[in-house]
Amino acid sequence: PFTVETDTQVITGQGIFVLSSKRESFATYERKAIEERLTALVAESESLETRVAAVGNKQMHGSGTTNPSRLFWEVMELLEARVKSNLVLSYRAVGSSTGQREFVCDPTDYAECNSEALIDFGSGDIPMTADRFNALTASGRQMLHIPFALGAIGVWHSVPATELGAAGTLELDACLLAKIFSGQITTWGDPQIKALNPDLVSTAPIKVAHRKLGSSSTAGFTEYLSLKCPGSWTLGSGSTINWPVGTENEGSGGMTDYIKANDYAIGYIDSGHAIDNDLIEVKLVNKNGLALFSKDADIGAAARIALANNDFPAADADWSAVNLYDRPGNTTWPITMVSYLYLDKNLSYQDPGTAALLMAFVEFLLSEEGQVLAEENLFDRLPPSLIQFGLDALGTVTLPEDYLPFTVETDTQVITGQGIFVLSSKRESFATYERKAIEERLTALVAESESLETRVAAVGNKQMHGSGTTNPSRLFWEVMELLEARVKSNLVLSYRAVGSSTGQREFVCDPTDYAECNSEALIDFGSGDI
Repeated sequence: PFTVETDTQVITGQGIFVLSSKRESFATYERKAIEERLTALVAESESLETRVAAVGNKQMHGSGTTNPSRLFWEVMELLEARVKSNLVLSYRAVGSSTGQREFVCDPTDYAECNSEALIDFGSGDIPMTADRFNALTASGRQMLHIPFALGAIGVWHSVPATELGAAGTLELDACLLAKIFSGQITTWGDPQIKALNPDLVSTAPIKVAHRKLGSSSTAGFTEYLSLKCPGSWTLGSGSTINWPVGTENEGSGGMTDYIKANDYAIGYIDSGHAIDNDLIEVKLVNKNGLALFSKDADIGAAARIALANNDFPAADADWSAVNLYDRPGNTTWPITMVSYLYLDKNLSYQDPGTAALLMAFVEFLLSEEGQVLAEENLFDRLPPSLIQFGLDALGTVTLPEDYLPFTVETDTQVITGQGIFVLSSKRESFATYERKAIEERLTALVAESESLETRVAAVGNKQMHGSGTTNPSRLFWEVMELLEARVKSNLVLSYRAVGSSTGQREFVCDPTDYAECNSEALIDFGSGDI
């Protein structure tokens, strides 16, 4: 029989019928060596995966309404600067409706979809529509509405200031807006507009501007018109409307550009964007019958009223019926919007780093620093109870098993502050630092400019110009020269000797006499011998 050599057997182990474990083929030897190297590589790979998870790229991507895009991009830049990890963060400003569709990804909407979100979060200034919410829940998902800021939809125009009359403003109510945007009123000289604006002299055609594609601004504006003036607004409501009149524009930027480029235009835009671009606002009549500008209104009042009335449902419920339109109050804005984040309630499937980053992003927006940034970006902060509502909703999210939350360093935390999952306010990007420095310098320059304007008004050029009869021209010129010599200010005085009739016409400036005229004098005084 064969015998087996395990421990070394001197001489005996050399027998013909000995199976010796001391002998091996080269192939077997190499295979064992390879297996040992593979085992070592697997261990090293697992170690590397752990390190990559800790310090490698963590990604988070969103899409939706254009209104908070600047705020989101600023917060993302801050987060990138404040951690030691490599973050890849993006937000695609494509409108609320597109953000909802990419978050729901309903295969009956797009064949390429499979009911899994294409993004980590969506955002909109309107709640998820009932149809999309139902499609999402039918696929087995649950979602949360997390409010993060309040805003206003305002109406903006480009009627020349010279045609607004003594009031210098334009006032409209919901029914007039409904008739203008549906084509029932087509000129600025319409008697219904004149009834609210008796000093308005314009008779020009109205150039209506509206959004294209799905827009939360369109939804808010049309839902308000449907609520407030259903007899005049029969076009329905929602993020997309079949407009009978007007020019379509993409995004708030496109609306702004159109109104700036076209006299006699009117359009609806989120107030923060419009104010930042120096557009001229229409005074809207609110529920209490008072006309006001959005910058002078209490934007938070509508939310406080809704909270007192328990108008906000549970975060994971259907929010499609929630709105803050036409709430009472002397300073309440009539078209107040809530800006939402759309989140999956179950994140257990998600990469732990992405889940941690998403939670940190939302928590930052709801923090005091985040709310201050929202205000700097021309939103209004949430009432404290609505902030707590959002934080409580975050507490219901199901997180991945290996989830590690980000912590925040505000006061210096020695050693602990160097952790991979620490968002440290002690770190900053150079771009953010420089931007703050530029903003400080701009503030100082604005103050200096205002001071200089005051000084110029006090001691700078003072001008006076006249025209008319030639007869007293020598007298006028002599008196003007005397005045220029006798004061410390810089005077610019002139008299144009063109005849009494020309002086009269330039003083009256009758548009029926000259098309270029607008009934405002072209001179400070006229003179004639008649």
